[in-house]
Amino acid sequence: MLVDTIVVTARKLEEDPRNVPFGVSSFDSQALVDRRIDRTEDLFRSLPNVSFSSLGDGRSSFFAIRGAGPIAQPLGYDDTSVVTYIDGVPQPLFGSDIRFLDVARIEVLRGPQGTVFGRNAQAGAVSIITRQPGDDFTLTARGEIGSDRERLAKAAISGPIAPGILSVGISGAYARTGGDVTNDVTGRKLGDTETKALRGSLVGTPDERTRIVLTGAFQQDENTPSNFVLRNQSEFPRVALEPEGFVDRKLTSVSLTASREIETMTLTSVTAYHRYRFRNLTNNSEAYTFEKVFGLPAASFVPATDVSTYDERQRIFYQELRLNSHPGSVVDWVVGGDYYWDTYKLVSDYYSAFFPSTNGIRHANFGTRSLAVFGEATSRVPGIEGLKASLGLRYTNDRKHYDSLHVSNGFPGTVPSYDQSGLLRYDMVTGRFSLNYAASADTNIYATVARGAKSGGFPNFTNNAPSGLPDEPYRKSTTWGGEVGTKNRFFDGRLEINAALFFNDVKNENLFALDSASFTFVPKPIDTRSYGAELEIGYRLGAGFDLIASGGYTHAEVRKVSADVAASSGAVDGNRVPGVPRLNSSVTLQYKRSIGNSLGISGFVQHQHVGRRAVDVGEHFWLPGYDIVNARLGVERSGVQLYVYGRNLTDARPQYIGIYYGPGAETVTVGHGRVIGVGASYGF
Repeated sequence: MLVDTIVVTARKLEEDPRNVPFGVSSFDSQALVDRRIDRTEDLFRSLPNVSFSSLGDGRSSFFAIRGAGPIAQPLGYDDTSVVTYIDGVPQPLFGSDIRFLDVARIEVLRGPQGTVFGRNAQAGAVSIITRQPGDDFTLTARGEIGSDRERLAKAAISGPIAPGILSVGISGAYARTGGDVTNDVTGRKLGDTETKALRGSLVGTPDERTRIVLTGAFQQDENTPSNFVLRNQSEFPRVALEPEGFVDRKLTSVSLTASREIETMTLTSVTAYHRYRFRNLTNNSEAYTFEKVFGLPAASFVPATDVSTYDERQRIFYQELRLNSHPGSVVDWVVGGDYYWDTYKLVSDYYSAFFPSTNGIRHANFGTRSLAVFGEATSRVPGIEGLKASLGLRYTNDRKHYDSLHVSNGFPGTVPSYDQSGLLRYDMVTGRFSLNYAASADTNIYATVARGAKSGGFPNFTNNAPSGLPDEPYRKSTTWGGEVGTKNRFFDGRLEINAALFFNDVKNENLFALDSASFTFVPKPIDTRSYGAELEIGYRLGAGFDLIASGGYTHAEVRKVSADVAASSGAVDGNRVPGVPRLNSSVTLQYKRSIGNSLGISGFVQHQHVGRRAVDVGEHFWLPGYDIVNARLGVERSGVQLYVYGRNLTDARPQYIGIYYGPGAETVTVGHGRVIGVGASYGF
């Protein structure tokens, strides 16, 4: 939430955020810089009722909004619970955890977005709008050096090639943070991350009605994740691994957006192509954990007795065409259609000395073809001054094929090979109906009912193939979401308060469960229900101080738990949805003031709280709540700023996701501890 008014495009129309009849949190480029929001993790902890789980490898970061999202982790590579968009283009599921680069604005949309956004974002969406070059020459640069070998370098430059006709922009970033989880076998610190990113854009305006934007982007992430760390041990967090794992993730994209004003409307075409590649080696036999599981000395599991490699690749093509009205029309409307195509290939080589179901080489070839048409219109309600009604609908047809081959590595009890293939089809109708009442020039009250959905599919990882038994597809999931809220400005815009109550009813969310009749792992549907409240406040206190605060409450529980799911997972009706805290909050006190004609002082201090979360549907243990304190203080002169910063000043060790192996064998992934550093930036 921002104190200053900005324009958002949450419904693919430019409008004041007060007129959007659902929860939207927006951050412009200055807010991102002022609060050092550089990554998805930084963003999500600043928002009410938005949560994430992470394995620390960039790939396996999964999001939930208002208690709706995948249970623990998605079963398929194209889960669309929460979809990330960059300039209107949906990103790969495993490429959603990114470092922000030359961003103009970020909008986080809460509640089902299966109306004008493609891929039917069932729980919500993250919309990232990058900064476009223009006729003004701009240059920004930033560098940081911190503890734990933290390094950051970012730069962006843009300007005209032919003024009024063609402009170019280039931005890049390098970021690294050293690990801080001790490996007692090698003496190294695990959990280090390194990111390289580059983006370039060309903007052409051949005439006053036409705009063409060509963008290319690349990001590479390399790290040595610490895997799952045994809880309740001395000198936590520490592991015993040999060999150590590695991760290499590459994201490449090219997009072309062309728009043309035609009389009273604008025609827009968005064309994009993505390539995603992920390779890793994972040592699953962390010795301290396996010591608890099997009752053998830790030395029995060094070197590795359970190790796996992943090599997955995805290609995506996306095309959207839409028409929309111009701002200020009597009826605001948008109509369009989109086409989505992808292929996903996975080769997984898994060796385990203990578990037949994970052994062998898996070759998976999947593909999706999706077609959709959509429209939404907003109009004044005759006879009631200040009341507007909105109605939107989307029809989506998904066609998915799969071909999965398992080849044995000779482990006893596994078949030589097993192949499955098939074709799946899903039809989905989603949409939204809203009322928005402008009670005054500064107060809006709204109510929304939305229908969300995501298609089913075939699991990425075939659990039953080693035994020569088929794996089952998982079901399509649907959501009914409701929300009432108010958006307000007071004291000539110095104070903004947004508040909302919400409700989500999700049918057929899925998880893997042991089928008691066949003793195989199969996707089992499980319903969830969530309700809660959220509050966002922005207050310009005066004398250079701003207060930005948000808080959320979510009660999210599983429902209609089948006997098979209960027997294999321990779940019962009313258990908490994993990974979703009841409470989360963020409070930031920001300061910015000029002294004299040339010197400026700025800074902030921030407290973020995330409540405790259930580790799984059986509530076998709880991930503890945690508190993060961040701060920055700097001085600026003639466009040059020098500053000191601290991230996680209390040295909290947040636990993001966990696995229950049995009593005393509880494992978690752990976030990074305290980092303190200095930085410099320049811009004009």
